[in-house]
Amino acid sequence: MSPIPGDRNEQKASSQDDAREPVFSGEHAITEESVYAVPRGDVAVLLNANAGRAKRSVIRTIRSVCPEALVFWTHSLEEAQDAIEAAIESEVTTIFGGGGDGTIIDLANRLLRYEHSPRLGILRLGTGNALASWVGARSVADDLAAWHRGDAFRELPLRLCKAEAELFPFAGLGWDAAVLNDYRWVKDKLEGTPLESKSQHLAVYLASAFGRTVPRMATSRDTPLATIEILAGEAWRIDRFGTCLDNKLQTGDILYRGAAHMTAFGTTPFYGYNLRMLPHATAIPSHFQLRVSAMDVVTSVNELPRIWAGDLEHDRLFDFLAQSIKITYDRPVPYQVGGEARGLRSELILKMDSDQLPVLSFS
Repeated sequence: MSPIPGDRNEQKASSQDDAREPVFSGEHAITEESVYAVPRGDVAVLLNANAGRAKRSVIRTIRSVCPEALVFWTHSLEEAQDAIEAAIESEVTTIFGGGGDGTIIDLANRLLRYEHSPRLGILRLGTGNALASWVGARSVADDLAAWHRGDAFRELPLRLCKAEAELFPFAGLGWDAAVLNDYRWVKDKLEGTPLESKSQHLAVYLASAFGRTVPRMATSRDTPLATIEILAGEAWRIDRFGTCLDNKLQTGDILYRGAAHMTAFGTTPFYGYNLRMLPHATAIPSHFQLRVSAMDVVTSVNELPRIWAGDLEHDRLFDFLAQSIKITYDRPVPYQVGGEARGLRSELILKMDSDQLPVLSFS
């Protein structure tokens, strides 16, 4: 089955101007929507003790560069919730979170439950650090020292997608989630061995991809097929510059049908390790970016540097902006949310959520 980005028979009538409507890139959108401020009020730091690179020495560093911060060292979700409630009762204006993308996403979900929640600071700690890359986070010491000095920062809106009652800034089905599963498998195998403390997270990630995922995909004869339907709002295909291609599609139209080794989606541009998977995710406040890859494994490996940089253009790579969609695969495929494995899915309903959270950036 050949891929069809948009069902031409079902497209609505549209003007020629609509067919080539420019869309701002993510960087432009962030700049226009940023609010500049200086640190005021009390600050708290929540650290996930179970995250990679989260050591007790980090607490000493925090207390030396930002002695006024309330520091919480949590070992469970229950402890994290208690820490958040204690921080809010102390009327802090900002809560910094450290522990990787999973920790930050969980923290964001919890803060959104409060009518007047503190803004969120993202520390570069743990593995992946996709959200830390988005806000330009430096080291824990650098960012908290900047707060203590009173350096000006930008306040950015963190918008979130929603699927299966879970809010997140990025997720994916297919190859990206398969690589993540293999990475977790390798990390588990290294646990308790002499190599555990010496292993570098990116090196293990790449070894997992090229040692397990790529060979398995290269020998697979069957290509997963996906159908993506628009459930609400408008959607359209974009090129690598963020320019609108073709006509805008409406509720009920087919956005894509065909081979789909990977479908990635989100409201922030990065996956882990500075991989710019969704370069136009912040282009329009009301939309998330959807990327569908029908490229074979050899092409994907050869184009990895351009995929990493976010500037790949290929006739088997399809980028869209959408508001609410239904993704249906012809078989179960791996699913990940914010770098955390979620098992297998053959169907997923995805939409933009109306809530957003202020996030700070010293970059």
